Amino acid sequence: MSFRVKFILAVAALTMLPTNAKELAAALKSTKVPRYDAAVAKGVAYLTTTAKLSERDETLAAYALLKAGVETSAPIVAKGITIAKERAGGGRYTGYDHIYLAGVDAMLLADADQDAYFSELQTLVNYVQSAQRADGSWSDSPRAPGDVSMTQYGVLALWAAQRANCKVAPDALDRAGEWLMKNGNGDGGWGYRPGHAEGPGKGASTHNMTLAAAGSIAVSRTLLHGPKNVVNKQKEEAKFGVLEKVQSEAEKSAANGSTFPGYNARTSAGSLDDRVQRAFGWNQARFSPVSKAEHKIYFYYALERAAALGDAPEGWFTTYGDGLLTLQSATGEFATHSGPSVGTSLAILYFMRSTQQILDKQYGTGMQAGGRGLDDLFGKKEKKKKEMGPLDELLGELEKADLSKLDNINTDDIVQKVQFGSKEELIGQVDNLKLLLKSKDPTLRQTAYFALGRTGDFSLIPEMLQGLRDENLDVNVEALNALRYISRKPNGFGMPIDPLAGGAINSDEQKLLRANNWRTKAYKLWAEWYREVRPYEDGGGLDELELLSPTVGVK
Repeated sequence: MSFRVKFILAVAALTMLPTNAKELAAALKSTKVPRYDAAVAKGVAYLTTTAKLSERDETLAAYALLKAGVETSAPIVAKGITIAKERAGGGRYTGYDHIYLAGVDAMLLADADQDAYFSELQTLVNYVQSAQRADGSWSDSPRAPGDVSMTQYGVLALWAAQRANCKVAPDALDRAGEWLMKNGNGDGGWGYRPGHAEGPGKGASTHNMTLAAAGSIAVSRTLLHGPKNVVNKQKEEAKFGVLEKVQSEAEKSAANGSTFPGYNARTSAGSLDDRVQRAFGWNQARFSPVSKAEHKIYFYYALERAAALGDAPEGWFTTYGDGLLTLQSATGEFATHSGPSVGTSLAILYFMRSTQQILDKQYGTGMQAGGRGLDDLFGKKEKKKKEMGPLDELLGELEKADLSKLDNINTDDIVQKVQFGSKEELIGQVDNLKLLLKSKDPTLRQTAYFALGRTGDFSLIPEMLQGLRDENLDVNVEALNALRYISRKPNGFGMPIDPLAGGAINSDEQKLLRANNWRTKAYKLWAEWYREVRPYEDGGGLDELELLSPTVGVK
């Protein structure tokens, strides 16, 4: 049966919710995608009415329900919290699942009430840190080699405890990230037990382990160096592309929101980011929206975390989300290797974008580097729409305004109208949006490239190419995103989304050189592609663009 047929059947099944499930759905948080709201409602109904939960599954189910919006007083959630509290308080973690259970318990307690369960979380994280290997990994038993899956849950336990203001050793996160960096496969992915032919894949890279490792590296990067994709509204920070005085790694970490500003991490943020991008590249090269792994739903759970913390290819949420929909049964559960209760819980965590909920709470939301926050790609909290006139009225003033007054436009209004506008509405405003490309305000130019990219209009490629030569790095990044969207090439020829990605930058001259090298390479790759695919009659646009001088500044 084809993916399309499976998807149609899955959507049809979701429309046949029983009355009580429909009532429950009204009280849940929204995914902002109606078909996913229906899937979550059916999954919640399954967990709360039909599922036979073992004690091992209680805390994961409780955590999924909590993220979906079910109150802590609900019987299953309350029971899960009680189990986690008792297990964490007594440090009762033994057997194969010891680190897995510790990670799930930590996330549940921290997100349910971090102040109320502070003591239990500190006891829990003390255990997790004591169980970490000298090489930075965790394993299911003292005799078995370190494995990527248990290491993932060790990192998640540390992050949860840190959110509750427990005492967490930054060295534990640093060593975990270092172990993963050193033990990936040459193809860009990871196997279950690096260096050993044990478990799924027999040492070869798998989708599950590759995304689990990428997400764990991204967590370590976020805590040690500051968040990559989230702007902290509580700090007055320079814009992404602005030249600043050269800072030490510790100073940079503090400025970027590091949890441990005085700690000098072993691995640079750029190196960690590049490794996550390699993992995305591995996954993209083996693209399959419907998981074929033994533990099918684990893949989506790991993907959501890595995507929320890193620069996943645009459109990941609905592309893979629609694949996940095909794995839901008519009765609401998602079956997987560990059983339908675990599978359903993990599916709910994907659809609810559980990691993004954490980021929203811990760091706040804002316009992300390169404008990636504009299209709600990372699932920001729903904004209350302003009462504004239509986009055509907002932009129509540009027709009678001279360009010197473009910077007086209300940027926030335009950004919000673009964010909530439809593709058809944007297509009708292409000429007015092009005027914004001439604005002196880089935020307006960035917004215009985002909006024009969303039209999907192939004829706009020359304008997007010109954006790669803008003097502002945020504008460059948004132009690159627009090219990826219009061309339907989410991996973008492997170009990093961050123009400054790589090792440490020690001078303004080095920063300028790296930025211009990125611009030159990006323009060359995309211009060569456009020459091959452009219609004959569109040749002039690119030819004129070739006469432009390359930019020499970084703003």
